[in-house]
Amino acid sequence: MIEFLKLLSNREISIIIWLLLIFIVLTASSKGSFGKFLLVLKALFAKKIIPFYIGIGIYLALIVTLFNKFGVWEFSLYKDFVYWFLTTGMVLFFSVSDLNTYKDFFKIILTATSLTIILEFIVGFYNFSLIWELILIPTLTFISILAFLAEMKKEDRSYKLVANFLKNVLAVLGFGFLIYGFYQLISNYNEFFTLSNLKSFLLPPIFTILFLPFIYYVVLYVKYERVFGNLRRYKFLSDKRKKNIRLVILRYANIGLYRIESANKIVLFNKRESYRTKLT
Repeated sequence: MIEFLKLLSNREISIIIWLLLIFIVLTASSKGSFGKFLLVLKALFAKKIIPFYIGIGIYLALIVTLFNKFGVWEFSLYKDFVYWFLTTGMVLFFSVSDLNTYKDFFKIILTATSLTIILEFIVGFYNFSLIWELILIPTLTFISILAFLAEMKKEDRSYKLVANFLKNVLAVLGFGFLIYGFYQLISNYNEFFTLSNLKSFLLPPIFTILFLPFIYYVVLYVKYERVFGNLRRYKFLSDKRKKNIRLVILRYANIGLYRIESANKIVLFNKRESYRTKLT
């Protein structure tokens, strides 16, 4: 554990410190805050979701084991892996309801392999001192939140001006961080161009792409559950008939997202028609 903590950068340490402070303040300021936090935890670890967590754990453990077997894995990558898992990995998992077509998966691949990840890696690689990071993190977060709130009310001219101003401030700061990163890169290129850093750079896009088959399976499960859930509401059909319909849908749709959606529309259409027949 101590060795793992030594891998954390000043920026990562400052983020952890601020998150802990925010959590302590929120829970201490209101008795109901801690109760709400427990409700969130309860929702995150609902019985229906736990099997997926187990599946994710086994799936990712197999990937890490394979990398380790081929000699490409090293201890320092665990930090990058944890960061990827808590951000990209879990975001993908909890966004499965937004993945409806193959284009959505293709967009994820394009985002994971875009040239911007190079710039993000350079900016993230070079940190300031811990004190400066402790100042910058809340400052940038505060400006970003203000920009977001102003953007939501941009119909008002004054809010639009504020939103544009804050966006420009963030753009200037981002450009400044980028210049600082490139300056450090040129000055200390031997420190940057290492095999360990290359592995650290490639880990997020590789894990994102390798994680997509599992996410695809989850999307299939969610869509089939929706179709079969609608089918279960047909009270005038016998259980045997419903089972036969489920088998037909599975053979027809298989692993095709579009076909599953088509099957769901057919089920809903037939349901409406059955109600109309009853009414007439």
